[in-house]
Amino acid sequence: MNRLQAFERRMRLLDEAEQYRKDYESRLNPLEELNSKKPFIYISIGGGELGDLVLTAAKRVLGGNTGGIMTVAIDRYEGFPAQDVADSYEIIDMLNGDMLEKCIHKYVKEPSKTPHAIFLEIERADTVRVFELGLKHGYNVVSTPYAPLIGMDRLSTKLLFKKIGVPMVEWTYAGSKEELKRKAKDMGLPLIIKPIMTSSGHGTTIAKTWSDVEKAYEYAVKHARGKGDEVIIERYLSDLKTRGVEVTQLVLRHFDENGNIVTTLLPPIEHHRPGATYHESWLPYTIPNEVKNKCQEYARKVAEFLGGLGIYAIEQFVIDGEVYNSEFANRPHDTGMVTRWALKRDEGALHLLASIGLPIASSDIELIADDKYYVAHVILAPEGDYEEAPVLSWNASKIFSYIRKKRYVGDVWYFGKPTAYPSRRMGLAVACHEDLEIARQIAEDIAHFAEKCIKYKF
Repeated sequence: MNRLQAFERRMRLLDEAEQYRKDYESRLNPLEELNSKKPFIYISIGGGELGDLVLTAAKRVLGGNTGGIMTVAIDRYEGFPAQDVADSYEIIDMLNGDMLEKCIHKYVKEPSKTPHAIFLEIERADTVRVFELGLKHGYNVVSTPYAPLIGMDRLSTKLLFKKIGVPMVEWTYAGSKEELKRKAKDMGLPLIIKPIMTSSGHGTTIAKTWSDVEKAYEYAVKHARGKGDEVIIERYLSDLKTRGVEVTQLVLRHFDENGNIVTTLLPPIEHHRPGATYHESWLPYTIPNEVKNKCQEYARKVAEFLGGLGIYAIEQFVIDGEVYNSEFANRPHDTGMVTRWALKRDEGALHLLASIGLPIASSDIELIADDKYYVAHVILAPEGDYEEAPVLSWNASKIFSYIRKKRYVGDVWYFGKPTAYPSRRMGLAVACHEDLEIARQIAEDIAHFAEKCIKYKF
């Protein structure tokens, strides 16, 4: 497929998605009851911390299997975070479409007769096969079959933003190392170079030197979360760290009490990352209301274009009041994990309830407190010259004793991943304080202390 054909294929996909939404939503109905004798089957393709956050809601909110909802988690390695909370699990190569389809069919043999939903938590899966299961075979892919396919393909995302008229940073894309070097030279440094299929910064390079550009293509292709050898090239906003902030705007598509599908905008989540990956996030937001309104206007356009039920997460850059849309995810977002502490219902519970067709009230998305800041900070595996190291233990008592002794209002969420690689996200430290900067300092302190309390076999 040549360059023009690749663009045309993606543009057709966007046109189809727009038309499909109208018919698709007319067939959606609110969920009236849950029945343990014929449970609703909820399948999470990917079982990391976000999958865990969604699937645990089935138990803590709806009663799990005996309450009429059976959860299934699929991932590629033994001991993934959602494995022990799901009612059933599978370990497969999710990029193998035949294996993935066989797994789904195992639990939902007759999609028209079985209440179910399929949630794509991770980009590292055969999204095209899942799309075909939804479009051609009637499987209920959240939020629609088109949304994860478009959101997980960064070129399709850029074309969607252009189609609906939301502003972006300057960008282009390349299909080879040579083309990347040519286009980087045309645009000038610094640049962000990322795979077409990525999440949480995997395979992303912030290229500030020509040496960075030389290495970026192989790094992107090697660490891509899906198939393909194309990369996206974006203008790096150097002023973002000094005069701006990054925002994730969560948008929830759900039924209201009257049985109508509505769009609800959650409070904007602000976040910071010193490199290419998520590092810390907080609520409530500090951006001016006029900027918040822009963020929400653009995010609403994305969610309402694609439609369906569930959460959309739109990543945005804000500098001097201007908003640049970067990416979107058709699922809860890593920066939104702070909602577990800051909102009355976290993003995982909201996504689960909305996507199975239960009504959600506006009170469910309110902040726990608007006079205190909740900050989440990542707990990382150590850097170093190793590929993978088994986790031996973590000293939970020492971590929580440290929080008490320091008189912090804080918490730790340990993900329970069985192995680590350099800078892998192993957990989350959370702090609450009336002053945002103090809350950030406390969350960082807890995170760095927690990192010392995890033992690895190197």
